[in-house]
Amino acid sequence: MKRLTCILLMLIGLAQVSCPQEHRRYALIWNDEFNSGTLNTLVWSKIGRNNADWAIHMSPHDSLYAFEDGNLVLRGMANTFIPNDKAPFLTGGVWSKDRKAFGFGRVEVRAKFDWAHGYWPAIWMLPQSPKALHWPLGGEIDIMEHFRNEPFVNHTVHTYYTYNLRKRHNPPYVAYPKYNEGEFNTFGVERFQDSLVFFVNGRRTFCYPRFRKGVDGQFPFSNQDYYLILDTQLGREGSPYIDTTKLPVELRVDYVRYYELDTKTDVIPEPKEYQQFDSKKKRLRKVVYDTKTHFDNPDEYRLTVKCGKATISGNRHWAENTLTQLLDEEGCISNLEVHDCAACPYRGVSLDKFVNKLTFNELNKLLGIMEFYKLNYLQWKGAGDCSDEEVDIIRKKARDLGINMVTDIPDIEADRIDFDCDDNRPASSRVFLQTASGNGGWFYLKGLELAEIETLAAFSERYWRGGSAGEGTVENGLSDTLSAAGTRLANFKEKLDVHKNRFHH
Repeated sequence: MKRLTCILLMLIGLAQVSCPQEHRRYALIWNDEFNSGTLNTLVWSKIGRNNADWAIHMSPHDSLYAFEDGNLVLRGMANTFIPNDKAPFLTGGVWSKDRKAFGFGRVEVRAKFDWAHGYWPAIWMLPQSPKALHWPLGGEIDIMEHFRNEPFVNHTVHTYYTYNLRKRHNPPYVAYPKYNEGEFNTFGVERFQDSLVFFVNGRRTFCYPRFRKGVDGQFPFSNQDYYLILDTQLGREGSPYIDTTKLPVELRVDYVRYYELDTKTDVIPEPKEYQQFDSKKKRLRKVVYDTKTHFDNPDEYRLTVKCGKATISGNRHWAENTLTQLLDEEGCISNLEVHDCAACPYRGVSLDKFVNKLTFNELNKLLGIMEFYKLNYLQWKGAGDCSDEEVDIIRKKARDLGINMVTDIPDIEADRIDFDCDDNRPASSRVFLQTASGNGGWFYLKGLELAEIETLAAFSERYWRGGSAGEGTVENGLSDTLSAAGTRLANFKEKLDVHKNRFHH
């Protein structure tokens, strides 16, 4: 940071900004529309029976598989037609295991399914690895499951972190978005190296981010490609009852489509969020400030780097912060353009309940966390374990970082997100259980360690900077604000490493 600060102080100039870049569309690179009337055995095979609860009734019998009206039909039936098979029920399922793998990008499945007690249709993914991965070390991505009398489906992420260590709230590992009952719905997942993003009918419904570099097997999803499973099942552990009056039941699959980011087809303008990268990397030699370009949003900025020259317009603090994160250890940086803007003007942390607790070093670290994740308000009355001189230093550092220090919370229409940690629910699991406000909100911190504050800050980057609340519900009926939360990270260096090969000029 010191190196960049010296550069910024020494180099002042003017530059015209180029026209905004745009996101490239996803390009459809593979699909199966199931219109041929036969199963493509180069891609799919029928699933054999095994002892897993989702496969205890699997069978290759032709009665369980059909092609109708351009749909693959997978059935669950009472076993009245295979006398030598002692299973009381038989179900059909297909997978692309050892035949078709899916990398980073978007997988979409348009499907329709019946509802019955004990019926369990699912669309999900497991790792296609040349080396055997014992579940759940390679991770499991449940794009859609339905096994209860509710108007929603499940998105679930299973890993060693969530299953063996039972760390299911930090970050949350499951969501329950609504779907259109009795109709075809499109269920999808986008897999990035830093996150999984789920969709129902084009609406973003859940984001599972990599947390603290994926320690303890938390995010194995960047290590291998995955195959797809489409299956039905009758009965499961914890829900053994099957309503036989509703049988047979069906999962109808209209299509499976796989998309990757395309650099050649049409573009979608997204002026408030885009990054364009070029793999060519040079040492940063010059920083120029464009004072002629202004944005209505005070948090908005544009950062363009070409041949080692960086041009900044808009909010200098956030642009410089991003530029610092993009520099490698040798001070080199790729050609890129970043146009970034917060979704909410107030992204605040309140220390009212930390009176007489925070030390000077802790406050310094908190400011660093806020700067990294671009939180812009800190409410603090100057109390705590600090001298008057240290309080002045903290206030000056906040100004230098673009963080507004206030003694009282501004009178805004924003939601109070109160993390008292007085109950048994992890604080970080509750950040998404509040209704999002267009203006943003505040963390009222009490009883939290700085490590947990950093967790909340990371989530807030997706929450306050990534979008407002959606329309889904969770089990307790509270609004599911994950539905519109984005996948963007404040750490653009990580984003550069992930996506630079997909955003070549």
